[in-house]
Amino acid sequence: MTDSRTLPHDTDAEKSALGAALISPNAANQVFTHLSADHFFWPQHKLIYRAIVDIYRRGEPVEVLSVRAQLAKSKKLVEAGGDIYLTDLSAHVLTATNVGYYVGRVRELGTKAIAIEELTRIASQGYHDSVDSDELLVATEDALARFRLLSTSDEKTIEGFSTMGSFVDETDEEHDWLVPGVLERMDRVIVVASEGAGKTTLARQCAVMLAAGLHPFDPTERIKPVRTLYIDLENPPPLVRRKARQLMNHGRRVEGWDEDRCWRWTRPGGIDLRKPHDQHLVERVIVESRCEVVFCGPLYKAFAEGGGEKAEQVNGQVARILDTFRARYGIALWLETHAPMEQNGQRSLRPMGSGVWLRWPEFGLALRRKPGEPKAVTVERFRGDRDERAWPHKLKYGTPWPWEAVYDDGFPIEEARH
Repeated sequence: MTDSRTLPHDTDAEKSALGAALISPNAANQVFTHLSADHFFWPQHKLIYRAIVDIYRRGEPVEVLSVRAQLAKSKKLVEAGGDIYLTDLSAHVLTATNVGYYVGRVRELGTKAIAIEELTRIASQGYHDSVDSDELLVATEDALARFRLLSTSDEKTIEGFSTMGSFVDETDEEHDWLVPGVLERMDRVIVVASEGAGKTTLARQCAVMLAAGLHPFDPTERIKPVRTLYIDLENPPPLVRRKARQLMNHGRRVEGWDEDRCWRWTRPGGIDLRKPHDQHLVERVIVESRCEVVFCGPLYKAFAEGGGEKAEQVNGQVARILDTFRARYGIALWLETHAPMEQNGQRSLRPMGSGVWLRWPEFGLALRRKPGEPKAVTVERFRGDRDERAWPHKLKYGTPWPWEAVYDDGFPIEEARH
């Protein structure tokens, strides 16, 4: 199936943008900053643009002679139209005053053309039996990511890049707290414990308390309510329902409770975050719940190993996928996982599996059962905290909420919170 229609473009705008760049340093800067070769429709304009970029990056003046020399050096001068075409371009505009309009026009139409080409290519793949739906989904997501980049950002503006001096001279931003003193937006937390130590109960409790606008470690303190999503990848729905019912009853008694702030997704068979279909499902529940924190576990049920791949590689891929969701939606991640089985009479409280999870989170919490205290756990670390936060030193069974936080004497909890 073919389409005889010509891709969107504006020849005059392309010539005017390049012509302005040949007569004005400011125009050359705008063309370099806001356009890419892919935005141009005509092949000769792509070549001239690339020559301008090469010259600009060397810090040399962009003008007809320098562009001609660059094209001649790369043996592209004839293909780009030759001397006459370059001279005509420089004379195409009398002034570079309107270069912003021309650049915007080229960018807008070029982005549309790129989207049409990409989506048409993907659609054509769908007619081949050798291409499965997961491959089409990955190709579509890649195309959309490229389209977002071209349509909403300046391709050559590198986010987060500056001199160190200008960076430290900026005014410090206020903490974007979800839980004052404890959890900030986009934090990554992994909680590890042995089976039955209460890490899943803690995750459910935090999900409900945050949605109710209660500090999870001090229910007497009201905080701004937080939208939460609890993902259970192991337990059957009836069990989750029974365990969560009491928590929800407590949450519903809090003034201002809103059912729309607390969501759950139960997948007792687990998921595989390395599969496009499951990635898409996770992204859907994040978008539809509009969550700010995702509580998820156990971690080992979030992906499948196999195929002879090394654990470090597999777990690294999963970590990158989670970071993509985190960056795209500004969410904090609270993951729970099991500790390895006991060896030589000792139980190591570190994440089971790859060392990726030792390095990945900002906060690695380990819940250790207290000898002689069956209704309490100490809150230890399997890695050092990356920031100072007011995590409790111990958790003990409480009422009405299952876990009650305990802090060591003299710990500056108020200062840490605020």
